[in-house]
Amino acid sequence: MGRHNMLCIDCHGGKKHQIMGKGYSVSVNPQNGIACTDCHEEKPHADSRINDHTDAVACQTCHIPTFANRVPTKMVWDWSKAGDDSRKDDVHNYLKIKGEFVYDSAVIPAYEWFDMTVDRYLLGDTIDDTKMVDLNRPRGQRGSPGAKIWPFKLHLAKQPYDKESKMLIPPVTAGKGGYWHEFDWDKAMGIGAKLVGLEYSGQLGFVETRMHWPLSHMVVPAEQALQCNDCHGQGGRMDWKALGYGADPMDVGGRGK
Repeated sequence: MGRHNMLCIDCHGGKKHQIMGKGYSVSVNPQNGIACTDCHEEKPHADSRINDHTDAVACQTCHIPTFANRVPTKMVWDWSKAGDDSRKDDVHNYLKIKGEFVYDSAVIPAYEWFDMTVDRYLLGDTIDDTKMVDLNRPRGQRGSPGAKIWPFKLHLAKQPYDKESKMLIPPVTAGKGGYWHEFDWDKAMGIGAKLVGLEYSGQLGFVETRMHWPLSHMVVPAEQALQCNDCHGQGGRMDWKALGYGADPMDVGGRGK
């Protein structure tokens, strides 16, 4: 889209500072969102076989085959490694104040059904610390009204929580008692908990978390979009069983079968 000299505001218009577009890292619904069909037709392809996909496959799924193509993106953030004086700071690998990172580029997205709403972790919710905690799990499955297969960036982390209350606690980072200044997790957790009306037991733990970021930027020219064999047939990128199919729908039938 950049080659057509498009600017951010061509998509992200708005009035009185109400900017169109949603970040599902914090939002839970598509209110004030933007869709490809705001500009394009629902079935814009000359080939009817491709148009047959648009009821179940988001435009972005084919037209964003990879992300972070020019600039690497942070995929993993491990807070539990922070505070290590023996490691040298490197913005793409490790920072004492933030921990360890993993960056990647030209990443193939994860694919899941998405009805444009999410189940969001809210402050004070308890977690199951024996498994990865989803912070904004996309809703929808095969057959759900309005759900389509979408591409996602999965951002993984290991972040602090209270092992007794089983709650994620937002530690204070800046200022007096902030972790970035004193590197004392218990103090930072205690202050952070108090600021948001929670209690901290002093039982510090770190739990694996996951965020789903639906992709709409980095659309490629049409000739670079995914082709049939990228998803269907042997070696295709889709995990059809995880998406609710018994096998490749090209072989066993489409969304409703």
